[in-house]
Amino acid sequence: MNPAQNPHTAGPGYEPNRHCRGFSLVELLTVGAILVIIMASAVPTILSMVHASRLRGVGSDFSGILQTGRIRAVQDDTFYSVYILANQAYVDITANGGTAVAGSDPAIYMVPEVTSVAAANAPATANLYGQFLPAGSTLAVGDGSTGNPITFGPRGLPCTKQTAPGGTVCESAGGATAFWVFFQDASTSAWEAVTVSPAGRIRKWYYGGGAWNGM
Repeated sequence: MNPAQNPHTAGPGYEPNRHCRGFSLVELLTVGAILVIIMASAVPTILSMVHASRLRGVGSDFSGILQTGRIRAVQDDTFYSVYILANQAYVDITANGGTAVAGSDPAIYMVPEVTSVAAANAPATANLYGQFLPAGSTLAVGDGSTGNPITFGPRGLPCTKQTAPGGTVCESAGGATAFWVFFQDASTSAWEAVTVSPAGRIRKWYYGGGAWNGM
């Protein structure tokens, strides 16, 4: 067929190579540079979100294991302690004194980048104290971050263990007891805390803007 008679090729404005066009090298390089810039700006944000998620996860898991210890103490009509041991936290059902996790002990694993830190090294502890304890309170708060256990008695309330005739007891009759535990992310230096009020309320907190904020 004569090209002049072909309806697909003939006529004004016909461009014989219009379907063969592609991107120029300059265009490809420009698009690539834009993608690199977008990725470079997004990576720090993504990493920050990952680290924040890990810290929040440790706080949530630790709150959960505390709740487990509290419930088990009520169910078994006794007292149980929750220990932090290396990168684990567990309910000491087998009463080994925080030396090892037994197979029957409820336990959680914590990511290595998040560690428990003593209250003496945590920020704005007075601010946190004033938020989870009654105004004017002078109660000494037990620091579960330093290897001391957080203990719940048979009433589901935090308690301080005491020596009594026939053994050791731990119940609310021994006086009001409160605990806190502080965690820090080694990558971002961000902080989180878990508190246990004398009424047995377990609450998570994150540190920001010079103060502790409830979660």
